[in-house]
This record gives sequence, C-alpha cells and structure tokens, in this order.
Amino acid sequence: MLCALVVVVCLDVAARSLKLFATPWAPDVSEYLLYAITFLGAPWVLREDGHIAIEIFVERLGARARRVVRTAADALGAAVCAVLLYYACRALWRSYAAHNLVYETFVFPEWYLYSLAPPVFLLLLLLFLRRFRRTA
Repeated sequence: MLCALVVVVCLDVAARSLKLFATPWAPDVSEYLLYAITFLGAPWVLREDGHIAIEIFVERLGARARRVVRTAADALGAAVCAVLLYYACRALWRSYAAHNLVYETFVFPEWYLYSLAPPVFLLLLLLFLRRFRRTA
C-alpha cells in the first residue's frame, strides 16, 4: 500500500506539472491509502513493541515500580481500545443502517471506510490484554 501511495502521488505530481492528464482521483486514493496504512500498521507496531515511548521517568524507577507502570499502561491501552471498539462498531452499524454514501471522486457506501476500524481495535485490545497478562 505504501508503494501504491508513492506511485499515486508521483503520478499526480508529474501529470499536473507536465499538463499531461487530470488525476482528480489521486487525493482521494491517497487519503484512503493513508487511512488503511495507519490502521493496518498499528497492531503490528504494538506487537513488535515499536511505538514511541518516552521512558525517562520509567527508567529511573525500581524494577517493581516499572512493572506496575507498564501494567497500568497496558490496562489503560486495553480500556481505550475497548471504548474505541465499541464506538467504531456503533458508527459502522449506524452508517450501514442509514445507507449513507460518500460522494467524492468515487461514490461508495460510507460503511466501507468504517469497516476497517472494528477489527483493528479488536486486535489492539487483544494485544494489550496479552501484554497486560504477561506483565501482571
């Protein structure tokens, strides 16, 4: 997807600069690709423990206190993901039930965009719970 995004942006810039052809769809496609890359990458980054962490405070704690802070952070992350999962499912259902459409370059049901969030938040919730169980 990242390679496709690079190709779309380069094609759009080249086509506009050289006045070859119009690419009115490029900003929309770029927007949706960025959305998908962000959502699909988040669980992998969490699993690999690759999120940015400022540990200047945590490093100065003792081993027991450090474990408590990490456990609390995982519990908080799980709680936030559970809330986001609930609201993502709610938004998806409401959009599906209302038959809302997105009218941009492409016309499609709005719930297509919302369908990515619930499984990703569920995965994140499960990963945080696994981390919580491991550190607790």
